[in-house]
Amino acid sequence: MWSEIINHVHPIIVHFPIAIIVIALFYDLVLAWRNRVLSPKQGLWLWLVAVLGAWLAVATGPEDDARGNTSYLELHSNLANLTAWGVSLLAAWRLWLILRGNRPLAKIMLIGYLFLSIISCGLVLGTGYYGGKMVYTDGVGVQMNGTDVNPPKTRLHR
Repeated sequence: MWSEIINHVHPIIVHFPIAIIVIALFYDLVLAWRNRVLSPKQGLWLWLVAVLGAWLAVATGPEDDARGNTSYLELHSNLANLTAWGVSLLAAWRLWLILRGNRPLAKIMLIGYLFLSIISCGLVLGTGYYGGKMVYTDGVGVQMNGTDVNPPKTRLHR
């Protein structure tokens, strides 16, 4: 059982940052719309969990399973890295504001922050889309009766 979990840790983990980033974005949008400002402390924990989840998802990506089997790997990987850096920047921005005195985000700063949040959400959704294409279109990581549907192509080392 544990080996099954270890072998499938990436698909188990990836759903958390997707959900948390979407929830965090909508939480921030609702607060900003209602209050016309956004306190850096409100919802910070959502973005911190998103950062942790995004980096764990990046770290557990089974690139060797996909190498040579799909044309989506590089795009999926790049979007995942951009997502992790984007949410890290958002969390760092909020932490920096808290250290500077917890002044709320208003006007231009709020627009910039929400713009980056929307981009991060788009990036994570794009990452998930291309991850799904790798699995459902190309069969990467899929097994039937214990045999890979689309076995990894080994690289020749020179």
